[in-house]
This record gives sequence, structure tokens and C-alpha cells, in this order.
Amino acid sequence: MTWNEYLELSEKTLSTQFNCDEKDQRVLHAVIGVLTEIEELLDNYTTDNFDVINLGEEVGDVLWYFSILGREYNLAYPQIIVKDKNTEPMKLILKIIKDTCKLLDVLKKKIYYNKPIDEVQFKNITTLLMLNFSDYINCYDLNTEEIFDINIQKLKARYGDKFSTEKAINRDLETERKILSKEV
Repeated sequence: MTWNEYLELSEKTLSTQFNCDEKDQRVLHAVIGVLTEIEELLDNYTTDNFDVINLGEEVGDVLWYFSILGREYNLAYPQIIVKDKNTEPMKLILKIIKDTCKLLDVLKKKIYYNKPIDEVQFKNITTLLMLNFSDYINCYDLNTEEIFDINIQKLKARYGDKFSTEKAINRDLETERKILSKEV
């Protein structure tokens, strides 16, 4: 699945019930979402058994939040081709957290100080964030377009064609795990 296809399909599962009427609210949702998914990704490093299926799920979830930013700022997802694969994913995670915190700071200033968002700066930070995440994905030889597809399959199993708070809370984790592990 391409980025543009992913942008369209992922939007179907965007929550629009609460606090999502304005661009700033949707962008804040995306930035907070990236941070919380990175935290879930980090949980995988604190166990004795690194779970590759969970890695793919959390990567897919981060990409879903990137899709909000992609739609709001008309951004392409930057695929990088690396000569030498990065062998230090934790250093990339720190860069990703730092970039995401920069975006959060811009949003804090907009929401609480009414400082206008410099959209060029915001787009540049977001692109750098996506590049660092793409580099992180390459550490594990994951295929981004395949992750787009699997993530959409998981979301369709969860929601059907439209987001539902009820379905977000009461998930069928067994079915989702089968989709993520390609057993379906």
C-alpha cells in the first residue's frame, strides 16, 4: 500500500467525536499519539523476549499518527535508502522523542500562549521526525508499505469502516494479533 492510499484509508478510523473539530486539535492528537506509541514501543525493550509482532504493531500505530500529520500538512512519507543500516535503534528513539517534543512545544505555545504556528518550521520538524522513524524501521528490515497494509487490516477488523469509541475500548486482541502475525 502506498502512503497516499494509507492516508485515505487511515482517515476512516480517525476519532472525530471529541475535540477534533480544528486542525490544532487533530495535530495535537497526532503528536501525543506518536509519543504514547513510542512509549509502548519502548516497553518491548524492557522484557527478556523482544516481540517482533508487537514491534510491527507499534510501528504501524506511529505511522497511523503520522498520517494525521501528513493529511493536515500535505506531507509525503519520506522513505530513506541507507547504505549502511543503523545499528543503534535506541539512539534513533531518542531523536524521535526529541523531535516529537519539539512539535509538542510548538503546539503548547499555540494553545496556551496563542503564538501562531510557523508551518514551515512545523513541517520541517515533522519531516525530520519521519526520516528518523524511517531510519528506525530500517534497523529491523521492516517494509513500510507492508506495515501500512497490515495496520489497515487490523483497524478494519477492529472498527469496520468507521471509528467507534466502544470498539476502541473493547478490542478483540486475539484477532488483531493473528492479523499482525499474518495468520489471517
